[in-house]
Amino acid sequence: MASASPDRTETPATFAVVGDSITDANSPDLANGDLGSESWAAYVVDEGVGFAGGWAEWGAQTSLMADSVTAYDADVLVVLAGTNDLAFGVPFTETAANLDRIVATVGIAEVVVSSIPPAGVFPEAAVNYNEQLEALADDRGWRFVDASAGLRSADGGFADGMSYDGLHPTEQGARVLGEAIAEELRSG
Repeated sequence: MASASPDRTETPATFAVVGDSITDANSPDLANGDLGSESWAAYVVDEGVGFAGGWAEWGAQTSLMADSVTAYDADVLVVLAGTNDLAFGVPFTETAANLDRIVATVGIAEVVVSSIPPAGVFPEAAVNYNEQLEALADDRGWRFVDASAGLRSADGGFADGMSYDGLHPTEQGARVLGEAIAEELRSG
């Protein structure tokens, strides 16, 4: 008899993360679960999902993430990555290959890919990037969440109070991201 697939309406018990400064933010030791108030991961934990570890570093492009991650034991992998690839003109085909390597190395079957937040100096590029991320997630069988939707203004930039520098979310912005990601984890 085949085992039943998990009920996706239940919140997963644990999640692992891979990201850059938007994930790490002001975390004293993200890898070991000491999450800062400007890390969206802290608000996923507040929503009842256990933090199982992960990797995030300021300025990291997806190539560094793919070279640096290890396997994690968690129910779900959440990836919020690509702002630095976009900023440095990395072709999306390279980003996609790096995301594939990240997912393969981490070894968690359930993957949620989040949209990147608005990019103050190139808002339209962030919108286009997120469209490519969503298509990639669909193609790979990963879930996509536009967690950054609540951060955006009508012109595609950051809404008032959501960023302190046009690139990184404020604590309020991190909460918006985390709550949206937690909702996706619950609704699966």
